[in-house]
Amino acid sequence: MRNFLSFSHFCASFACCLLTFSGWGQPAASPANDTITQGLFDLLLEKNITKVKLVADIDSIKANVRNKEYVQGVFEFQLGKKQRKSLPVKIRPRGKSRRVMCDFPPLKLKFDKDSLKAEGLADFNDFKLVTHCMDDRALNENTILREYLTYKLFNLLTPYSFRANLVEISYKNTGKNFKSTKKWGILIEDPKDLAHRNGGQIVDRMGIALDSFHANQEKINSVFQYMIGNTDWSYLMARNVEFIAQPDGRIVPVPYDFDYSGVVRAPYARADASLGQKTVMDRMYIGPCRDLEDLRSMFSYFKSKKKALLDTVDDFRELDAAAREEIGLYLEDFFEIIDHEDRVANEMLRPLKKE
Repeated sequence: MRNFLSFSHFCASFACCLLTFSGWGQPAASPANDTITQGLFDLLLEKNITKVKLVADIDSIKANVRNKEYVQGVFEFQLGKKQRKSLPVKIRPRGKSRRVMCDFPPLKLKFDKDSLKAEGLADFNDFKLVTHCMDDRALNENTILREYLTYKLFNLLTPYSFRANLVEISYKNTGKNFKSTKKWGILIEDPKDLAHRNGGQIVDRMGIALDSFHANQEKINSVFQYMIGNTDWSYLMARNVEFIAQPDGRIVPVPYDFDYSGVVRAPYARADASLGQKTVMDRMYIGPCRDLEDLRSMFSYFKSKKKALLDTVDDFRELDAAAREEIGLYLEDFFEIIDHEDRVANEMLRPLKKE
């Protein structure tokens, strides 16, 4: 079940859960990478690695999408003209809705830390892989490219954002049934790498008290989610949000998985009727309860980034012109909303009614 709280229920339930979860404990320790700064993800980006091969028993992965058992595999990529790298990796399905609705599940890749260290790399070893989901090539490419673009948009707003690498993946099946193929995919960096880059630590808890959040970073995420038309996330339930504790104890929320958003519009995405959505294009603000005055400075910040955001969409030529125009107009509508206080009051901050 996706968003099960109306806006008014969200506010009341959040306040209640502050008492229940206020003792969320200490953040997990950061990995010991103080002397090694470059990880595998850095290497892939630095060398502009956009083609990789994943060798594994794909049959077994597809047959067991509901469990969390890893399958042994090999991750291969070309490093320069003559040097080819092969790293052992464990692979399993990840996610909730996608793993059961897709023709091909999203994956978690867990690399062997000793193998990474042997290559002189930090031991950040836990990657998400957004896969093609649908066998239909056109649907696959459109969805993958739109979601990758969404990660790039959030990168423009804050360094507390996941780095994403768009790659063409050759799947080599060691089983008998799945045919080896090439598809677009998105590699997402290890959350611990994200935390390390920003001098923080991962917090793996639900129900973090609202007053524990870094105020500006929380607002950036909440307004961004509204801008892209995404309701498939929750602070309370830690759904599709990673939490990073800063040295001063404040918590920064970092979003991921944007397939249900109005920008991406994955073919399997469905409107959340409990929020009053008719289509996934309908924007619903599901951040913490607040008024216009509380968001005014954040709106100014987003307006200062408007040109960069729209230029990023327009310059992303991997997407066809029609898709770029559609996304650009969708974002323009967001800026129209925040530019008029009456629209903010009537469209963004109105209480959501459960249907």
